[in-house]
Amino acid sequence: MVNLIWTPRLERAFQKLDAISSSKAPLTSSMKTPWPNAEETQTVQEVSLLLQSKDRVFVEFDLIRRVSAMLLKYDRSTASPTDSSDASEDWVHVMIKGSAVYIPKPAPKERSPELDRIMDDVKAKLAEREYRRMISSIDYTASSNGSISSGIRQDMKELKEVKAHTIGIINVLYTGAAVFTAVYMISGHFTEDLGKRSY
Repeated sequence: MVNLIWTPRLERAFQKLDAISSSKAPLTSSMKTPWPNAEETQTVQEVSLLLQSKDRVFVEFDLIRRVSAMLLKYDRSTASPTDSSDASEDWVHVMIKGSAVYIPKPAPKERSPELDRIMDDVKAKLAEREYRRMISSIDYTASSNGSISSGIRQDMKELKEVKAHTIGIINVLYTGAAVFTAVYMISGHFTEDLGKRSY
């Protein structure tokens, strides 16, 4: 079942069929088959119900096809052979011009309260775990009231850090001096000038 979006062109065609079917004088005498028959009567009822509804968003393609067939049948039986002005709008391909396939928006799924509760618990646990990870590097022994013992502990910690940095700097300088001395001594052994050697 294909649904098409409702357009003004479709509305004109449906109103035309509704006007024809509501006229008091059906032309059954000039037609070979009675108009409308049982199937066409059902189509007319569907059209009138659709036109009475306020929110027309889409219409079934099968109904459009049946409306087109009825309008063409009526126009063939009533029009003169030279008059074909209005019948060209009754063809299916003309009626659906400007329309598109109607795809309804999916209804939002309702989440169960149990799932919401579980998700809230998981979010709370993750937030607690993240908070504990952030505060894990804080020294719990240092008190925040500013006492003398906490100040001494903080100073000792900073002194250890300064000592570690100083040892690293001295190590780099000592290594640089040792490398310079080693290169100087080795270059002296490979040079031809024997006067620079000191034995």
